[in-house]
Amino acid sequence: GTVEGDHHDIGKNIVAALLTANGFEVIDLGVDVPVEEFVEAVRRFEPDILGLSALMTTTVPLQRRVIERLEELGLRDKVKILVGGGAVTPDMAREMGADAYGRDALDAVKKAIELIKGR
Repeated sequence: GTVEGDHHDIGKNIVAALLTANGFEVIDLGVDVPVEEFVEAVRRFEPDILGLSALMTTTVPLQRRVIERLEELGLRDKVKILVGGGAVTPDMAREMGADAYGRDALDAVKKAIELIKGR
């Protein structure tokens, strides 16, 4: 999903379509998704990977907040986190504690496959 405050969905939709084409079951939470909705989805669906997208620099801190909230609730070790979006850099992804960074849609799929192999 795309984090709260960000209504951009083209990149997220491309990643979701490519993941589906590569055999992943995708639960798309949509755009402008509040932190607690991501947390509830991790509890409810127990996904292998949580994808967080942010196209705007103003919304990148919300990616970090989702990760922090999962840590606070003891859920962080239950899910791998893949971040991406036009405003995100590899350094930002590392600093926020993401497991992987997708530079573009194809790279996001590659990273998702690597994350699953690592489980």
